[in-house]
Amino acid sequence: MKSLTLTFRRFFRDDGHYLLLLSPLLIFVVAVAIYPLFFSFRISLFDYRLTDPNQTQTFVGLKNYIRAFSDTVVIDSLKTTLVYVLGTVTLELALGLGLAMLLSAETQIARVLRSFLIMPMAIPPLVVGLVWKALYNADFGVIPFYMKAIGLNVGRGPLAELKLAMPAVILVDLWQWTPLLMVIFLAGLKSLPTEPYEAAVVDGASRWQSFWFITLPLLKPTALVALLLRTMQSFKVFDTIYATTAGGPGSVTTVLNFHIYTVGMTFFDMGYAAALANILLVVIAVLSVIYIMVLERQQL
Repeated sequence: MKSLTLTFRRFFRDDGHYLLLLSPLLIFVVAVAIYPLFFSFRISLFDYRLTDPNQTQTFVGLKNYIRAFSDTVVIDSLKTTLVYVLGTVTLELALGLGLAMLLSAETQIARVLRSFLIMPMAIPPLVVGLVWKALYNADFGVIPFYMKAIGLNVGRGPLAELKLAMPAVILVDLWQWTPLLMVIFLAGLKSLPTEPYEAAVVDGASRWQSFWFITLPLLKPTALVALLLRTMQSFKVFDTIYATTAGGPGSVTTVLNFHIYTVGMTFFDMGYAAALANILLVVIAVLSVIYIMVLERQQL
């Protein structure tokens, strides 16, 4: 106990001024990030509805969490989320790496193309969703027009068909966020050492062999960072789904985040919605920890 007291005294004597300088940032973090998390966890332990005129909060313990794990709608929306995450992240990793390799040369054309390709990232996801919803419209949309021209049956439009709705919203995400992975992979490619490639040329390795045995292994840390960022973003997707399909047709595109919105802002069951949000937070946190552990092993 005495040694612990001495440690605290030494900290505040030697590093206390750093803590004082950081105090405004710490207060901001507590107010904006930490307090809402505690509030969300507290509300999840209560039966609380915004439509109750008395705003009664009845303590129910873990009942909302137990209800979530036995709710088939939650299970189905989580499965839909996993399909969306797997589709978007896998394709964006492949396309982002391909574009980075294609546009890595410092030529004027490559610079212009890179500038145009990153423009979708500057557009809010809600606006992107509305624009693509118009493009997918069965009556005047450009995409159904050309699909019909090549003999494909689009029915009521890609967003209204059960088999086409999920690929359609995945395509929207690809268009907006593949450039982000392109930028990340470009940064990774620019930081690679040249010595292994020079040795590969001397040994007579082909371009494909250099890519497979040198570039890909050296890009593993970069790929893990890109994978972490896009996985977290894809799990939290809401704007695109809300603007394009609103979870439909049926529940084909009802991801977990949209279901949380429906529970909280349509049925006003705030306790249950908070529990679902906390479950989603835990899922993302666990995946993030796994990615970070793998990334640290790659750097050893």
